[in-house]
Amino acid sequence: MTSAAQQSDQFGAVLERSRSLGAVIEETWRCLKDGDEPRLRVPAGLCGISLDHGRAIRLLLSVSPPSAIALLRPQYESFVRAVWARHAARPGDLDRLLAPLTLESQQAAKRLPGVSDMLVAIDKTGPSGAGALLARARERLWDGLNSFIHGGIHPFRRGQEGYPLSLLTDLLKNANALSVLTLLVLAELTDDPAIVEVLHALHWEFQDILPPLEPFVS
Repeated sequence: MTSAAQQSDQFGAVLERSRSLGAVIEETWRCLKDGDEPRLRVPAGLCGISLDHGRAIRLLLSVSPPSAIALLRPQYESFVRAVWARHAARPGDLDRLLAPLTLESQQAAKRLPGVSDMLVAIDKTGPSGAGALLARARERLWDGLNSFIHGGIHPFRRGQEGYPLSLLTDLLKNANALSVLTLLVLAELTDDPAIVEVLHALHWEFQDILPPLEPFVS
């Protein structure tokens, strides 16, 4: 039987490897040369937000689990918006996101589709299988994440009973997977086959800290 100390050491190792993976992904992302076209600028910016949330999860998970777990939802939503912006958004939608932040632009942005509608649009015009893959992830994670976002029974009971390391490890693996998937968007934005090679290399090198990744292709 694995002792609590051994489980803690194992989680620490997963966390450290996750930080190494994140550092490689973020360095690869920083090499991106931003394009001026809205279809490039918007998904790049949204992927950057998703990566920021992933980094925050790695920083917070061992010291403030409820805060870290809650961040998986905006990490996911930012990535979905990035895929939608790249493949399914209308020009007017992109213009709303690129407008200077004012009370008027804030109100206009409220007319953008929600995540459910984005998933439907991605399924129609995005890479093959992307919409279905992201929808399955949403279905699997949503109830628990909503509870953490809204201070529901999940964080309350975990605060009373503690956080199983298996739960924290699975959360971290899901966050890692979302960060890895941003490289698919980066490969499209740059049209650089070297990014795909990096993606494949990371998948094999860090498969122990990733859930099974379902590939989707254009």
